[in-house]
Amino acid sequence: MSTDTSATRRGPGRPRHGETEARRAEILDAATTLFAAHGLGGTTIEAVAQAVGATKRTIYRHFTDKTGLFLAAVERLHAHERDLPAGDDLEDVAARIVHALHGDDAVTLHRLVVAEADRLPDLAAEFYARGPAATVAALARLLAARGHDDDLAEPLYTLLLGEPHRRRLLGLAPAPTAGEAREHARRAVRAVVR
Repeated sequence: MSTDTSATRRGPGRPRHGETEARRAEILDAATTLFAAHGLGGTTIEAVAQAVGATKRTIYRHFTDKTGLFLAAVERLHAHERDLPAGDDLEDVAARIVHALHGDDAVTLHRLVVAEADRLPDLAAEFYARGPAATVAALARLLAARGHDDDLAEPLYTLLLGEPHRRRLLGLAPAPTAGEAREHARRAVRAVVR
């Protein structure tokens, strides 16, 4: 009986795009877990590589350095905001933002960057640019596309975080369910867009 393993096992050579993306996601998952457990300073590229069974060279190839790895984890949380389709519903987008930014990974990364902001101001600035500023810009584009004032983006973003996010940062509340995130988003959108 012959078995064809060509579909399940690849030989040496360049990985397929899907394989590269899956590997990258695996590395970011491991890095986020290690950042949560050991902080930014206590997490090493070597530990991330060991956690995923890779070489340090693989990590460096994907992310350049630990700062690049951290910022890639931040950007991944904001992936839902890139290239929003023109037909996306504002409330749907807002619910995805609440669900992502109130989630465990986002809260972990937010806590870490706040703790390191004085010591690593460039990292804090990049976190803001790739995270909150990117979200506000995406909301501004979406609001403008629907005939609303794009200046409403920042107040909307502020309400999408608000006191529930502060409670998450302080460890006083669990991550919201999808339904809770949608209800939070609905209230925020209604308060800002009339």
